[in-house]
Amino acid sequence: MPVTTIVGIQGKNWALLGADTRISDEEKIYQMPKTIAKIIEIEEGIFIACAGDLRAINILQGGMRINNQNLSMSNEHYLTNVFIPTLRKVFTNHGYERTQEGVSSMESEFLLAYYGQLYAIGSDYSWIQDSRGLYGLGSGGSIALGALAALVTPTPQRTMAKKMATQALDIACAYNADSAPPYTLKICELQ
Repeated sequence: MPVTTIVGIQGKNWALLGADTRISDEEKIYQMPKTIAKIIEIEEGIFIACAGDLRAINILQGGMRINNQNLSMSNEHYLTNVFIPTLRKVFTNHGYERTQEGVSSMESEFLLAYYGQLYAIGSDYSWIQDSRGLYGLGSGGSIALGALAALVTPTPQRTMAKKMATQALDIACAYNADSAPPYTLKICELQ
């Protein structure tokens, strides 16, 4: 299971991503420096939050170049046919993908903020949007998602969403040893 806590709140024409800053394995705990984050800006308007292996974060921070979306293409078509294959290629080129019984996978999951829209990307490269607009990933994700469900009001404003995301992360970190403050919060706007 990916060890971290990632949260997401879908607003009207914007998306919020939040993440803790603890990195842990079976024997060690590290606090991420400000130069390394679990939320990576791929390019203007596109952020990806990573729950799982530090190696995935390292690779994504090293740079991922993506082709621009054709204006006639829906976001969902673009994700399926351009973004996800590019993500897979980046990981494959860095030796961070495994194939078992013909199925490709990796040990991380992601929350993508793509021009103001949130998409959860699984370890098998599938993606989904939540109709409630609330997301929780990683080992503390279920705790954070429950907190978000109790805290978030319909159509929250950005400032209130930041407070609710911080509260959800606080609750998840209180009950999950693999997550800890401080937090990184990013808002991605519709363009």
